[in-house]
Amino acid sequence: MEEASPWLLLAMSVLVILALIVASILATRRLRRIPETRTQGVVELIVSSLNGFVVGIIGHGGEKYTPFIGTIFVYILTMNLIGLVPGFKAPTSGLSITIPMALIVFVMYNYFGLRETGLKAWFMHLLGNPGSAVEWVLVPLMFPIHVIGELARPLSLSIRLFGNIFGEETILVILAGMSIALIRYHGIPVLTIPVQFPLMVFAVFTSFVQALVFSMLTTIYIAIAVSGHEEHAG
Repeated sequence: MEEASPWLLLAMSVLVILALIVASILATRRLRRIPETRTQGVVELIVSSLNGFVVGIIGHGGEKYTPFIGTIFVYILTMNLIGLVPGFKAPTSGLSITIPMALIVFVMYNYFGLRETGLKAWFMHLLGNPGSAVEWVLVPLMFPIHVIGELARPLSLSIRLFGNIFGEETILVILAGMSIALIRYHGIPVLTIPVQFPLMVFAVFTSFVQALVFSMLTTIYIAIAVSGHEEHAG
């Protein structure tokens, strides 16, 4: 199974964006201070859960990054799930979508770091935050290592998401082709046993996990950037 056309994946991602915009408008048009509808209650539960997740990693002040990280989570989750609908393709099954998303994360967490810690602290982070004379001597070695490490993050994010979703869809297609036709009409299967169905149920769970992993790593990268401390996350 080959990677789908970038234009098809782009069309699918635009469709997801439009669907999320419509859903957001419908879900928030009658907001009340005290929830009066089940929809508002569900929306507030999702938002509070995402906020708790972000603050739990970043710490105090992390709530201001919740809109960015929450948007990424919902967007990726929806793109993953749409691929399970017959006739649709998950945009995240192509590098033409996952790479730009990872680059957006890369730009944003560096921007947040520059805004919170300043240019000097951000640059010192790339040098390895040298303090002693020995550490300064190691700067010519540490600087390229840190730069390569920073550039590896968007590469890791994009390939991890693409690989998991593309592999999942490939297996589903193979299993769908193995479906047993019980009744045929002029050579066309009318009634079949969908052997891919159990995996599709499991794919709903893995779609959530992949969106959560991408969002968690994004949150960790932001936490490292805004704190100015050196950590390791891949």
